[in-house]
Amino acid sequence: MNYTIKEIANLAGVTTRTLRYYDEIGLLNPAVIGDNGYRYYDQKSLMKLQQILFFRELDVPLNDIQLIVSRPDFNILQALEEHRLSLQEKALRLEKLIETIDNTMETIKGGRSMIAEDYFAGFDESQYKAEARESWGKTSKYAESQKKWASYSKEKKEAIKTEGERLTRRMVSENPAASPDDPDVQAAIGEYLAYINEYFYTCDVDSLRGLADMWVQDPRFAENYNKVRSGGAEFVREAVHIFSDRHK
Repeated sequence: MNYTIKEIANLAGVTTRTLRYYDEIGLLNPAVIGDNGYRYYDQKSLMKLQQILFFRELDVPLNDIQLIVSRPDFNILQALEEHRLSLQEKALRLEKLIETIDNTMETIKGGRSMIAEDYFAGFDESQYKAEARESWGKTSKYAESQKKWASYSKEKKEAIKTEGERLTRRMVSENPAASPDDPDVQAAIGEYLAYINEYFYTCDVDSLRGLADMWVQDPRFAENYNKVRSGGAEFVREAVHIFSDRHK
């Protein structure tokens, strides 16, 4: 079935002027130009326009879109999966920003109190998400984690975060006399490994060891452990290495 330029513009919610411009720059050419000079688009045109609009939704410049969709190895199914993950990330960030607005309004009305960090919850996540996607976006663990996280309700996500914070404190141990091989610390690490597998992605002891190394190398992660005790990140890394050696 062929569509006129007006029909496809109405379907996609764009202007005919936009479609003419896409034709002019070679981004989306009509399937057929009739004897009367009218542009006609087919099903393949619809799918390509959908791809263009998905990329635009993710703020990809037109020049970059043209390079991407014109590649000989462009895979539409892979592209759709990546669009889905990106939009899920965007939805989660917007959800967090809405929550920050609600919490701030309640604080202004006197219904709650917020610590300084709470005022900016959600604003910096896009940076970390972009870094995570750049580093692990092609891995099965990343895809599995994104799929699981998107399936949880708001209440479930908060419960998961609370559980993670509890396990973090246990792994670091607020007891200054505790050592990395302390039985409770080692038990907490085992529970944390199970926590990752249940709520995020499939993780073995070698992967956990790699995570512990990253917690020390990246100061943003290290801060989560160092604020519980001085040198907390190094403490947890040593504890995880002990756990990994014992459970190979």
